[in-house]
Amino acid sequence: MAMIAANPARAFGVTTPRACFKRATRARTTPRANLVDDFFDAVLPKPLTQARKSMEFFDGPGGMLAKVIPWNAKPTVEAPRVDVDGVVFDFSRMRGDEFAAKFSSLNDVVMGGRSDADVVLENGRAVMRGVTEDQFGGFASFKCRDFDRALDLSAYDGLSLTCAGDGLRYKVIAYDSDDSFNVAFHQTFECPIEMREVKVRFGDFVPVKRGRAVAKSDPEYRTFDGKRIVSLQFMLSKFDYGMENLNTNYKPGAFEFQLARVEAYKD
Repeated sequence: MAMIAANPARAFGVTTPRACFKRATRARTTPRANLVDDFFDAVLPKPLTQARKSMEFFDGPGGMLAKVIPWNAKPTVEAPRVDVDGVVFDFSRMRGDEFAAKFSSLNDVVMGGRSDADVVLENGRAVMRGVTEDQFGGFASFKCRDFDRALDLSAYDGLSLTCAGDGLRYKVIAYDSDDSFNVAFHQTFECPIEMREVKVRFGDFVPVKRGRAVAKSDPEYRTFDGKRIVSLQFMLSKFDYGMENLNTNYKPGAFEFQLARVEAYKD
């Protein structure tokens, strides 16, 4: 579990009941598919519409089927230029249109769940807020589109997250390939109420595939050293490291998570 280094700022409360939660209006990053897009918006239930849009944001037109469409390239964004201070994301320096082109929510609606959350850029922070429900997936998250080249942070010991929230246990997920169904690496952390720095060590990340922790005896088991990072995801989930491992510091309902900065650190 992650270490928390004090660097307090102001506290805030979470007052986001489902009745009051309204998804933020996001700038469009790709041309609307006109009549086809309008048709699906009109006939599909809201959760399916959200699932379709999430998959298309990350995988391109056709969603998960985009992998079998040879002319449909998966959308990517320019990889962060990590300089001597190790900064990966500094949301105080990011424009709104840049944020909307790189980040989007990714909730359990993609697997039949009912959680509803969105992420926006507010006051120099990535703010994810909404409501989680225990049905099916039981998670809400936001993720960056895949980088156009893998980020090599193997010279560092881990990631430092400057964040604040509701005291619940969240997790950061690192991907080392562009296949979201492949092994990804999860590490939990307790989100502080006030803005503080939370450190997660690369060596503590747990390999997970399709909702199950990868056993050391499994041929796909591997450790994580930050050598290859294709994308990062930040999640509130009822599971820690797979569906057999419940998050004991999770509760369904309204939540809010603020992330100001992500940087690589050395001990």
